[in-house]
Order: sequence, then C-alpha cells, then structure tokens
Amino acid sequence: MEGFAEYASRSLDIKLPEDYTRFMETYGKKLPDDPIGEKSWIRGLGSPEFVIGTSLAFRSTLPGFSSKRVVIGYMGTKTIIVNRTYEDIDEYLVLDAGDGSILTVDSVGVTTRIASSFEEWIIPEFLRATLREKYTSNLIAVVFDESVKAEEARLMLLELKREGFVDLEDVVVLVKDQYGTVRYHGMHEQAVKEGLLGSITGFVVGSILLNPLVGGALGLVSGAVAASLAKSGIDDQFVEDLSKDFNPGCSALFALVRKADPDRVGEAFAGFGGKVLVSSLSEEQEAAIQASLDERRENSEQVE
Repeated sequence: MEGFAEYASRSLDIKLPEDYTRFMETYGKKLPDDPIGEKSWIRGLGSPEFVIGTSLAFRSTLPGFSSKRVVIGYMGTKTIIVNRTYEDIDEYLVLDAGDGSILTVDSVGVTTRIASSFEEWIIPEFLRATLREKYTSNLIAVVFDESVKAEEARLMLLELKREGFVDLEDVVVLVKDQYGTVRYHGMHEQAVKEGLLGSITGFVVGSILLNPLVGGALGLVSGAVAASLAKSGIDDQFVEDLSKDFNPGCSALFALVRKADPDRVGEAFAGFGGKVLVSSLSEEQEAAIQASLDERRENSEQVE
C-alpha cells in the first residue's frame, strides 16, 4: 500500500522532509480534504489530497511558486490595501522542502517565514489538539520574569476558586532561583510529592524538573514520566523549548481549569504580566489572556 511519502513524491516529484511525512503517515487520515471550509483537527492542516491538489494548483496559477514548496494547510484570511481600498485575501501554510522551513503565502504570492522546520511549528499546535481531544479541562502555562509572580497568581486563582469564579482542577508553581535550583508547590501537595503523575499539569512539571536544562530532580522514575508524557502528546522537544524560557529568577504557573468566569478572571489578572507559553485554549482565548496580562504593564510603561 502506497504511503504518503511515496504519494507526494510521485504526484509532486519532490522529496518531503521526514518530520512532515512521519506526521502525515500517522495523522493524515484525521485531516480534512477541505480545511478552508471545514475545521481541522490541527489548525489549518489538510489531508494528503488537499496537499497534492492545492500544491499543483499553486504551481499552475501562481507565478514564481517554487516547485520545492508544498501547500500543506490553510491559515485563513488577511486584509491588504489595494488601490486605497481594503481587501481580504486567503493565506496558506507552506512547507519548503529545500530547507525544511514553514512559511505562509497569500493568494498574491507574498511569503512570510514562521518556523525553521515543520517539527518546530507543529509541536504547540499538536499539544493544543491533543489536550482538547483528551481532556475536558484547559491547560495553561505562563512564565514570569519575577520569582514571586507565579505564586501571587496561584494565590489569586485559589481565591477566585473559593469565591466560585473558577473551577480549578490543579495548579502548580515552579520557581527557579539565581543558582538554577528549582522548587515547586501546588494545590495538591501530596499528589505532587507522590510523583507528579496525578494530572497533565503534573506531567509537564515533572518533565521540566527532570530536564537537564532546568536541573533538579525529585527521585522520580524518568521512564514512567516520559511514557505518561508521550501519551499526552508532550515530547522531548516541547519540554526543551519550554525549559529554555525558564531562566534563573523566573517563575512559572501551570493551571488546569475546568471552567471560569472570563470577566471576573480577566479583571483580576488585568496587567499582571507574564508570557503565555502554551495552552489548550483556542487562539482567541489565549490572545485575550495575553492581552489582559499585558494591559496594565503597557499603560504604566507609557506613563513613564
């Protein structure tokens, strides 16, 4: 039976990077033939038929579209100015088989590079999709430049939980001191002490504590943690990328939230600061959270 790599090679006369072909061999059947009109399991990606058909169409209709580039998904519309009027045009996701990078290209041929490889681009998207599929709760991870901020955020969430504005399943805080030592605490201290395997939050925190880029170990069995992480769609590359953002003097908050009153939570955390690293929320929800965290800080900087 012909696999995706052979199908693409025969149809497009091109050899695609292995990280992309491996993904499509495993998950291609879950992707829609029409990601333009149908919501995709992973944002924008299309089925093998979409990839082949759309790539051939781009080659024949878009001047200068390189034969080394393959259209792998649909990103939505963007607004441009044409003859002093606003016009919405389509934007697609493209893989460059020459250097393995990921780009966006619009319907007039303007390209923007967004990742150095498919693996780099897919990890946060795959995590979001996997979490949505496996868990009813929403995971959010926020890193702060100040060592005390994550704990302040945790206490605020617990107070909102007490008041009935948040249904909080789990929350864990990591703090990394100037010497690189990591300490942690969470809502369920006993569960954390027994192995960090009680929830997806624990999986993430456990993997970071075991990661050599962060340092520190709790005497856990790394194989068990790795197996649990793999089942949750969190791989070594995700952990490594997350660890790089967690520098000495920083703190990080990991929360698993079943439901929340968005207005009350937004009011409580307006301008609190921090960077949303990854979540199982929609892009719109994540952007709204980040905007709320940034709001007051940006205003204070403008005043100064």
